[in-house]
Amino acid sequence: MTDLAPYVQAWKSAAEAILSLDHDDWQIPTDLPGWTAHDVLAHLVHLERVILEGDSQTVGTNVVPADYTNAGVEALRDVPTAQLRSDLADLIRLRSADLIELPDPNAPATNAPANANWTWETALRNRAIDMWMHEQDLRRAFDIPGGLDSLGAHVTTLTFASALGFVLAKKAGAKPGTVVRWLVTGPVAVDSTIGVGDDGRARPTDQPAEVTLTMDTEAFALLTGGRRGRESVSVQVAGDAALGEQVLAAMTLTT
Repeated sequence: MTDLAPYVQAWKSAAEAILSLDHDDWQIPTDLPGWTAHDVLAHLVHLERVILEGDSQTVGTNVVPADYTNAGVEALRDVPTAQLRSDLADLIRLRSADLIELPDPNAPATNAPANANWTWETALRNRAIDMWMHEQDLRRAFDIPGGLDSLGAHVTTLTFASALGFVLAKKAGAKPGTVVRWLVTGPVAVDSTIGVGDDGRARPTDQPAEVTLTMDTEAFALLTGGRRGRESVSVQVAGDAALGEQVLAAMTLTT
């Protein structure tokens, strides 16, 4: 059974990091199209409030649509930043109290955003990833680097790394026999060689890679998190350059 405690701690630590960020301009743009730093706060308040209090809107899938998250931001866009910061602090405190006793990882999560069909494992992992990714959005906007060696960084990087087979076989459409190595350096390291089998499925392999993609932890998060395109991220491509660029263009796993 999956231990949910690291997800909860990663989520809480990232939230505390966000609340500690001090900047005089919360209308500064972020890497998220159309979203300011204030909008990122509004998004986090919206989702944490939904998880705490519930929501009548239902999508009936395991994906929360962009329209849902954008509507949540729009509803809070005129709320002063100081109020959003206070609200987020209160919500994190209340949610932390609710999570002192951890739920069954395989049980259906209550009050998932838009009532998505998530287990508690999925819900808490997703909140950890979302909170850390938005911590990094704010840090880049404010030019306050940090948090790349945190528990949130580990949860996010390793979760995204586990989906590289999907990136290679499905998103990039690599043909059977293709082998790619991802080498992520820095605070959270990954060394993953994935090959596409004759059945079209991708899995780890010890076969030699046709191309090696080397990047640091932040670059990996920027690409897999859909924050920046390939042209804005430093990646070393060694080997089949065309294949490397094909895969890099398909690396977005979330936004």
